Amino acid sequence: MERRVLDIAEGRRYLYKKRGSLAVVRDPGEPEASETLVPFDEIESVIVHAPQASYSNAALVEFSRRGIPLVCCDETHTPVAWLWPAQANFEQSRRMAAQAAMPDELRDALWARIVRAKLTEQAVVVRDEGLADKGLLEFARAVRPGDRGNVEAQAARLYWKLLFDDFFRRHRHGPPPNGLLNYGYAILRATVARHLCAAGLHPSLGLHHHNRFNAFCLADDLMEPFRPAVDHAVLALWREGQDEVTAETKSSMVAVMARSVGTERGVVPLSRCVERAAQSLAQSVTEGEDRLWLPGVVAAVA
Repeated sequence: MERRVLDIAEGRRYLYKKRGSLAVVRDPGEPEASETLVPFDEIESVIVHAPQASYSNAALVEFSRRGIPLVCCDETHTPVAWLWPAQANFEQSRRMAAQAAMPDELRDALWARIVRAKLTEQAVVVRDEGLADKGLLEFARAVRPGDRGNVEAQAARLYWKLLFDDFFRRHRHGPPPNGLLNYGYAILRATVARHLCAAGLHPSLGLHHHNRFNAFCLADDLMEPFRPAVDHAVLALWREGQDEVTAETKSSMVAVMARSVGTERGVVPLSRCVERAAQSLAQSVTEGEDRLWLPGVVAAVA
């Protein structure tokens, strides 16, 4: 059974634990109050945009026990706070120690793999729109260990121009469809963070991203090759004239993580690909060599 992304979007909501389920109360304390139960086993992550949402401590503890990320977003649908479990894997201490001591050579090799995979998938998105990629694959081949030449940033300038128009700028506070991209990336980031924690890795210890104010640097690293799947979905909505975050477009973005991807092990949901990537990264860390597994996430998406 594929887990669900639970979106708390508007109004007054109260979330609490009720036996084996998360209870979501709409308009608590009012005569028209209503309650919805969602089994914890069915929840992939909880994304909260509603400024009047509140939680019981028992619900937060249950999220942590089950490794369910709680993501709090601002008005631009950008994550500003996270809840993640302090302990999620029986080998967590050993893996985190290896992660902290990772040699620079391995760190650089893994980051180069991630960037190449991202740029290759970006080229697929562009080609899927019937456009020439105009050098994105060449950029991918030019990536060196650690991407010290910052090829990723050079390719990004070309990519966004090809995908939308010459005037589009990717910025979390920018005009549409930036809000949709923010929302899609928030879902992806939560999924990646969940599986990194489950794999016993610390999401703050990044390969490339380093920011003392960012508790999820590693999630930001590993999500990079999966971003084009979100871009592909946003582009499809944009082509249809839908560039704002609405109930309909949010449903389309939530569905991205459940889309089918063909792998050598058969067809699996994209979220399971994220899980396997996180586990292979943990294997790389503990074995001290590149074991990272990254799928094609756009061309193979059904």
